[in-house]
Amino acid sequence: MNKFGCLCCVLLFVCSVSAQALEVGTGVADITPDVNAFKVPMAGYGARLGRPATGVHDPLRAKVLYLKDGERRMALITCDLRSSTPEFKGQIVQKCADLGLTLDSVFVAGSHTHDGPSMYPEKFWQLQFGAYDPKIVDIMSSSVAKAVHDAARGAAPARIGFGKGKAEGFTRNRRWGYDEEKRKANNEQPVVDPRLFVMRIDGMDGACRAVLVNFASHPTILDDKNMQLSAEWPGVLQRELEKAFPGSTALFLNGAEGDQSPAGATGGDEFARVEDYGNRLAGLATEIAKSVETKPDLSIGFARGTPDLPPLAFPEGAKQKFASFQEAAKEGLPRKAEIQLFKIGPVVLVGLPGEPILEVGQAVEKAVAAHDFETVIAVGLSNDYIGYLVSEKEYAHGGYEVESRSYYGPGLGKFLAEQAAKISDGLTPSK
Repeated sequence: MNKFGCLCCVLLFVCSVSAQALEVGTGVADITPDVNAFKVPMAGYGARLGRPATGVHDPLRAKVLYLKDGERRMALITCDLRSSTPEFKGQIVQKCADLGLTLDSVFVAGSHTHDGPSMYPEKFWQLQFGAYDPKIVDIMSSSVAKAVHDAARGAAPARIGFGKGKAEGFTRNRRWGYDEEKRKANNEQPVVDPRLFVMRIDGMDGACRAVLVNFASHPTILDDKNMQLSAEWPGVLQRELEKAFPGSTALFLNGAEGDQSPAGATGGDEFARVEDYGNRLAGLATEIAKSVETKPDLSIGFARGTPDLPPLAFPEGAKQKFASFQEAAKEGLPRKAEIQLFKIGPVVLVGLPGEPILEVGQAVEKAVAAHDFETVIAVGLSNDYIGYLVSEKEYAHGGYEVESRSYYGPGLGKFLAEQAAKISDGLTPSK
């Protein structure tokens, strides 16, 4: 081979490596509504009857992880909110159009704090959580869009790694009290999910730039009597992780938390228990993150689908108890679901538009993993909210999650698992 041929080979190799180099950037936005300028009803507990927040205990934030692999780019956004909405996500995408981001490449997940703003334009949700003010949503989405731009500007080559552990004793199954005699007759056991998943992002110098934690549990240590905005224990978790890794950004994704409630928190009052829970969980996540080995140039990808949902169906127990909501529900509940997959190296995050119970989350993970993906993680409260996502077995047991928050019949959980598997065909499996 002549010298020119050798030079071409070298240049082609360098271009190939450069095109595949993964760059990551982070951003942070304060999305705390101004309770003095606006009346801010709080989403999470209908018992508040739409009353506005009286103050701010701790700030609400959105965190951004922007990933770029050659021409491909995507943004993972975690928020201290009960859940996201299509309007909120749509505004963020519109305000980031100059970055080449689309509905397919932006993933917005709420932590499920019950102490954030109500932000639902549909009358059905306003009947439960209070009035909707589009100005609040516009301000929040603008703050998030700025953080996405900050993350894109700061993107640089990065190394990523993953770790797993268990947080035993942090959760209980909140549905076990429903239909208990029949459960015992069927030899059922209460299921809990102690899995603690950690993703660590380092700069090429080895310094930690971001830590993402996935754990399944309701942020409901604060009850409906609290009228101050708060990120609850996920806020404490992120705060403590950022202390443990100075200069980093901590992000939190909730999992299949539909039947998982917090357990084991101690303290003299609710906020003390929030601190205890978040601090101890952060301690476990920190130890996992410290042990993670990061690698450069992982592949990324995304896929998204909006399948037609099963017909609206209301359990018998809901038809009388929530009769006043029926017409508003039929008018306001979506007829399509957004299911979104983000792949980062060997890990696939599956965003589900509501609150999957553990059994449904596991079914989704299994269905997608069957398409040759190494690690699959169900992420609840993503991009939209269509209620609790329950299995056929749990639907038959009734209870709050079924009678108050399940709108598409007993087959919804199976349907979502099947659809997530189909959508995963749009991703390329790789280790």
